[in-house]
Amino acid sequence: MNDPKTIGFEVRELSLLIARYIEKVSDSGHIRGPQGFALGYLVQNRDKEIYQKDLEEKLSIRKPTASNLVDRMIKNGFLTTAPSQKDKRLKQLIVTEKAIETTIEIEKQVAKVEAVLGQDISDEELLQFFTTMEKFKQNMKKHL
Repeated sequence: MNDPKTIGFEVRELSLLIARYIEKVSDSGHIRGPQGFALGYLVQNRDKEIYQKDLEEKLSIRKPTASNLVDRMIKNGFLTTAPSQKDKRLKQLIVTEKAIETTIEIEKQVAKVEAVLGQDISDEELLQFFTTMEKFKQNMKKHL
């Protein structure tokens, strides 16, 4: 029986395959998933004041998820917080040296994954992929 392909299943399957590949090639102890994405964003923007709400928007996660993520990252020694210079009600997220060092390792993993994913894919195919993915995201955002 041929099951019809669905966009959601294909995206999920690719995500799982990427996770398995990372698990296979990474050293134990490296962070993955949301912490890795958050660290990359925070390290790249460490010259700016970044708050939890910025992570919510950038990672498309809800407030409780972001709160748990920030708490874990503080516990793991990747972040500290300080009162904002602009608004004392907000806590600025500040990356630690450990976060910067870990991000360098994560970037190496990302480069490996991107190289594997991009094998036998033309520039035109890649451009079409990103265009289509953006349309998928915009379609979903219209209904949230």
